[in-house]
Amino acid sequence: MTDCMNAPHPYELAQFLTNAWSALAPQIVGDKRKAQVATLSTVGQGGAPAARSVILRAADRSRACVDIFTDAATPKCAEIANDPRAALTLWRADLQLQLRLSGTIEIDEGAEAKAAWSALPDHALPNYGVTPPPGSNIATAASYTRTPVEARFAILRLTLFDMDVVSLSDPIHTRAFYERRDAWRGVWRAP
Repeated sequence: MTDCMNAPHPYELAQFLTNAWSALAPQIVGDKRKAQVATLSTVGQGGAPAARSVILRAADRSRACVDIFTDAATPKCAEIANDPRAALTLWRADLQLQLRLSGTIEIDEGAEAKAAWSALPDHALPNYGVTPPPGSNIATAASYTRTPVEARFAILRLTLFDMDVVSLSDPIHTRAFYERRDAWRGVWRAP
């Protein structure tokens, strides 16, 4: 099989889906500026959409889910607790590939979160324990502290209902839509 990073996107639905899952796999990078950044959209207060950038931490095709790490005190956790429906959009410029995922999110603060916390590098720990909580009004730009608080670390697990994949690579653009309820067979769509 050809490396999906260098191959044009296939014209077979099953292989196109395989390439999409490969593109979701988080890149292991030492430089956080090269991390896999996606846009997570939730149902915000009052029913309005709320979107923010997040780092994709894991993708599991067999369970049809992706993981994001967060501080459990962020507004997005309250939004998810109120309405777990969410969407995640990822653009891979290197592949000319857009992935739009939708499903429901569970907030995991249990054993898996504890294991993930213990594997985080020391420099990342203060991201989970900002005081006052993220999104709070503060008097000045520096009126907050960052202290690691393990109890504030959570994994957001998005279990997918569907996936819309658009390739803008040459020689032609291609698009497919896949649904869990259809066993991920997929259909082609106009890009």
